[in-house]
Amino acid sequence: MFADRIVRHFALAHHFGGVYGPELDGRLDDKADLLRHLLATEGLDPTGAVIVGDRYADILAGSANGVRAIGVLWGYGSRQELLDAGATAVCAAPGDLPACVTRVLGMSG
Repeated sequence: MFADRIVRHFALAHHFGGVYGPELDGRLDDKADLLRHLLATEGLDPTGAVIVGDRYADILAGSANGVRAIGVLWGYGSRQELLDAGATAVCAAPGDLPACVTRVLGMSG
């Protein structure tokens, strides 16, 4: 998987419990399918999870799987794109992400 190659290349594996992404053959290319696969594989309750993404497809993947979504502004998408897609929250800077995740997870279902 491409994501795993990136994580290994930059020696980041110790920061992650698992790495998920589209397979090189195109399987799990749809983000909603990928998130569904991740939730099932890890046995995660969608109501206790968040997806963090920089584009509308990330936010829509969360919505399709009952996962709250945080849009981030240090990627490719705009604030308006993320809000229009239904982001639960928008985070402006990487340093603000831990507090944003805590706030979003503290919201009632």
